[in-house]
Amino acid sequence: MHIVCALDFERSALSALARRRGWTLHCCGPRAAGVERWAGSAAAPPEGATVVMAGVAGGPSPIDAGHAVAVGRVVDGRGGEGGPPIGTATPRTARCLSVDEVLSSTEAKDRAARNHGADLVDMESAAFARVASARGWRWGVVRGISDTVDETLPEGIGDWVDGHGRLRIWQVVRAIVRRPVLLVRLRSLRARSVAAMRAVAAALESMPAEGAA
Repeated sequence: MHIVCALDFERSALSALARRRGWTLHCCGPRAAGVERWAGSAAAPPEGATVVMAGVAGGPSPIDAGHAVAVGRVVDGRGGEGGPPIGTATPRTARCLSVDEVLSSTEAKDRAARNHGADLVDMESAAFARVASARGWRWGVVRGISDTVDETLPEGIGDWVDGHGRLRIWQVVRAIVRRPVLLVRLRSLRARSVAAMRAVAAALESMPAEGAA
């Protein structure tokens, strides 16, 4: 099985599991552009492979931070919608809206829930679904909730990683210097993200045998 993450942090969180299970782990970079660039590279899985996108997401609906969900429907906000052919043993499935930029405010998350029926939001799953369907992959999406509908994210956080999903540490340092209060919020966000990725790992571990081939 192939696991693809948008962020290097997500890839690192799943590296031990991937080694133990003999899975191939990829980091594509954020947004649709990252998914499409990776899919066009020599590293992309072959036709017929089982490929799961895994990582963190925001939760416009009342899903607790640190929980993982299997995505049952992927929507792009422009009328495109599809469902993956494989799933996991997570307690529930969810409707995932892919957006172009991070939804950092509670108002933006609330609009996503009301306008699109979204349970969670990310920036990659719709592009991944399109690529996976075109390539003939058996695919799925598993997301862990890092920030809930009631939690805001720091302004500009979407620019804190580069096109390969790596943290731009000096961007973070500058933001903290400008607003030292961010340090407490970022520690909390990191703790929630770590918990979310643990839940994602557990969901991947419990995938049915036919989904993990």
